[in-house]
Amino acid sequence: MPYESTWMISAGDTDYSGRIYTPVVIDYVIKTLGEFRRGVGFPNERFETGPVVPPARNIEIDYLGAIRVDDELTISLTPTVGTTSVTHAFTGTVDGELVFDGELTVVFIDTDTEEPVSVPEELIPELERIAEQ
Repeated sequence: MPYESTWMISAGDTDYSGRIYTPVVIDYVIKTLGEFRRGVGFPNERFETGPVVPPARNIEIDYLGAIRVDDELTISLTPTVGTTSVTHAFTGTVDGELVFDGELTVVFIDTDTEEPVSVPEELIPELERIAEQ
């Protein structure tokens, strides 16, 4: 089973059309990733002082339905571990209806050299556990 988080959409999340503002969706995907990391002992704060950081390299989203004020948006993440990166397939649903899907890829880099490094060994079992459920 993928990692899931649910968010309540507020008026401040929407644009003039009454639908969620496009960059807010990316923010919720990133927040869901942050919750997942925190839950497995890799909170974002851990990367603030560490020698390795995982910036986003790529994000792709296909919007398939509307998201409006007071909707409960559930975001599901399923990771795939690479050598130096992790790609998180994600979906967003409202009332069980698929409203978007996509992928977010983060790459782990050394903060001194700015070069890619291996995915931290202690994170891999948690990522694989989520991917296999």
